[in-house]
Amino acid sequence: MTPVRPVSAAPRRTILGAGASLLARPALLLPAFAPAALAQPVPAQADPRAAPGMSRTAARGPAQDDFLFRWMVVADRLASDPQTTQWPRAHTIAMVAIAIHDALNAIEPRYRRWAPRGRGEPRAAGASPLAAMSMAAFSVLARRHIASTRSAEVEALLQEALARVPSASGRSAGVALGSAIGTATLDRAGPSPEKRAFPVSDAEGRWRPTPPLPLLGITYVDQPMLFPDNASLRGPPPPDITSARFRAEVEEVRRMGGAGETGRSAAQTEAASFWVPQSLQRNLHRFLLLRLASQPPAGGLWEEARMNAVLAVAFADNDVLLFAEKLHYLFWRPVTVINAGCPGLRPDPSWTTLLPTPPHPEYPSGHSADFATGAAVLTGLLGEGPVAYQAVDRAGQPIREFPSLAAASEECSESRIWAGAHFRSALVEGQRIGRAVAARALQQVPALR
Repeated sequence: MTPVRPVSAAPRRTILGAGASLLARPALLLPAFAPAALAQPVPAQADPRAAPGMSRTAARGPAQDDFLFRWMVVADRLASDPQTTQWPRAHTIAMVAIAIHDALNAIEPRYRRWAPRGRGEPRAAGASPLAAMSMAAFSVLARRHIASTRSAEVEALLQEALARVPSASGRSAGVALGSAIGTATLDRAGPSPEKRAFPVSDAEGRWRPTPPLPLLGITYVDQPMLFPDNASLRGPPPPDITSARFRAEVEEVRRMGGAGETGRSAAQTEAASFWVPQSLQRNLHRFLLLRLASQPPAGGLWEEARMNAVLAVAFADNDVLLFAEKLHYLFWRPVTVINAGCPGLRPDPSWTTLLPTPPHPEYPSGHSADFATGAAVLTGLLGEGPVAYQAVDRAGQPIREFPSLAAASEECSESRIWAGAHFRSALVEGQRIGRAVAARALQQVPALR
C-alpha cells in the first residue's frame, strides 16, 4: 500500500496519514433513506452484540450513540445555506467530521488522527468523549456559521450533549479538549477559497450558459486534503471536436437525451428524472449515517466516527478535483453543440434536453464522480449488499432498488446521457476521479491496534 504523500509547502489542508487495508464487511442490506428520521434524534435500540436487556446506549457508553448522527445532520443544514458561509458545503462537513474523529481519538487512540496533537491541545485524561466530540463539532460550526439563524439550534444541541455528561470534571475536560481540536482543525484549513465564475466563450468547444435558464456558474478554487494539489488527478482532455469519437458521442446524446421523440426507453426516462435534481453527496452521506444508526459496527462510536470522516473528506476532495478539471477544460454542453453545430455536425437549433442543464462546464460529469466516490467508499467500509435508495432531499420520491451501490452508481452515471446533460467521455472521466479519490480516502486514519 502506498502512503499518502504529505505536502511540504504550498497546498494547505493536506491530511497526514498512511495506508490501511479496506474495512471490508459481509454483505449487508443497506437501509432505505427515511426522510422523516432526519429531524429526529436516533433512539436507542437493541444492539445484537449486547447482553440481553442491554440497549445500544448501555453497550456503547452513556448517551453517545445518537450524537454523531445529530451533529452531522445539523452540520449538513448549516453548510447547505450559502448565505451563512464563504466555504463549500462539503468542506465544512469534512471539518466537522475530522474534528469529531480527532477528539475521540485524543481521548482513546483507536485510529490514527487526521492531524497529530497540537502544541496547545490540553491533555485528554478524564475528558468525556461526548463532551469532547460535541464541543469539537460546535467549535467548527460556530466559527464557520457565526451569522446563521440556526446558531440557536447548534447551541441547544451542545447544551443537550453536555447535560448528558454526569461528571463535571469530565465535562469540563471534554469541552476544553474539543474546543482546542475544533479550533485547530479550522486553523489548518486556512482562509476561505476564492470564488470564481466560469469564463464564457463563443468559441467552438468552449463552455457558455445554456437554455432555458442561461445562468453563470460559480466555483471555488481550492486545494484538496488528500492530494498535493487540485491538478493531481487531472485526466485527458475531452475528445477533439473534429474527431469521429466526438461525433459519435454527440449523436448518442442527440438520440437518447432529447425532450422529444428519442431512442430512450420509458425506464431510462424515469431513471433520468429520478437522479435529478438531488444532492448525491448529501444523500449518500445520510445513507451512511442511517446505516450506522441502525446497524452499529463492532468498533462502536470510534469506528462510526472514522467511517463518517473518511466519506466526508472523500466528498470534499472529489468536489475540489472535479471542479478544478471543469475549470481547466471548460468544455461545452451537448445542447450547445447540437444547437450550434460544429465541423462535421449539422446544427439543430430546435433540439432541447430532457432535463435542464447545470450551469457549469460539461467535462467531467459531477453525478458520475459523486456517486463513484460514495459507492466505492461505502462499499469499502460496509461491504457489498443490495441497496434500497431514496433521496432524503426529495420528499415523496419512490425508492429504487439495486443489487449493489456500484449498480446504482452506473445507472446514475448513464442517466446523465438520458437527461441530455453529458457526453459519454465525461461519465468515464468522472467515474475515474471518484474511484481514485475513494481509494485514497479509504487508506486514511487506520486502526492503531
